[in-house]
Amino acid sequence: MSDFVSKYSRLIKTETGDFLDLIYPPVCGLCGLPADSDDHLVCRKCWNAVCGLEAPYCLECRQFIHNSLRCSSCGVSTPAVFSLGYFDSHLQTILHDLKFAGLKPLAGPLGRKLARLITDWTNMPTIDFIVPVPLHSSRQYARGFNQAEEIAREIGLCLGIRLLVDVLYSTRKTRQQARLPAARRPANVRGAFAVDDETEMLKGKTVLLVDDVTTTGATLRENSRVLEEASVKRVIAAVAATAV
Repeated sequence: MSDFVSKYSRLIKTETGDFLDLIYPPVCGLCGLPADSDDHLVCRKCWNAVCGLEAPYCLECRQFIHNSLRCSSCGVSTPAVFSLGYFDSHLQTILHDLKFAGLKPLAGPLGRKLARLITDWTNMPTIDFIVPVPLHSSRQYARGFNQAEEIAREIGLCLGIRLLVDVLYSTRKTRQQARLPAARRPANVRGAFAVDDETEMLKGKTVLLVDDVTTTGATLRENSRVLEEASVKRVIAAVAATAV
C-alpha cells in the first residue's frame, strides 16, 4: 500500500507541475525569457553563453596551458584547472541559486559542460576517480547537499568515472572563504581536510578534484596537497567558475 501511495503521490506532483507550467510557464532566472531547457530554470540561450574558458589554467600562476596539463611558466607542481568561465553575472547567479536557493537541477548542466571541456581536451590523461571538495557536516546539513558533489556526480555520469564521496572529508568548520581577504584564506583551510586512512585505492591514481568556485585557489591547493600526501599520482581540478 505504501508503494502505491508513494507512486500515486509522485504522479499527482508531476501532473500538477505540468498543469501549473501551462498556466505559469517557467521563466529563465537570468534573462526572464521562457526557460526552455530541461531544467526549466535557465533558458538555452543563457546556458549556451556558459561555454568554458579557452583552455585549462595553472592554479599557481593562472596562465593558460595549451599543450599539456603541465605548466611551463611557473615550474610549480599544482593542478591544472578546467573552468566554465569567470564568476560573472551569469555564473554568479546560477551558482548562488544552486547553493542558497536549493536549485539542485542547476548542477546537471554545469557538470555536463565541465565533462565536455574535459573530453574535448586533446592530451587528457586517464582519470581514475572523481572527488568533490567536501563541506563540513554542519554546513552540508544546513544546506541539504554539497554543491561540489552534485556537479561532480554529473561529471562522473557523463564520463563513466567512479565518484568517491567519502574518501576526502572536512575535519573542522572553517570560516567562509569569500568573507576573508585573500591573504588569510590559506591559513583558514590549512589542515581542514583529510583523506580516509583506510583508503588504498587512491595510491598511484589520477584524481579529478571538483569544486563550484575557486578564487585564490587556497581550497583546491589544500585538498590537492592532502590527496598527494595520500600517494595520489596526479590531481586535476574542475570548477564551475573562476573568480578574479
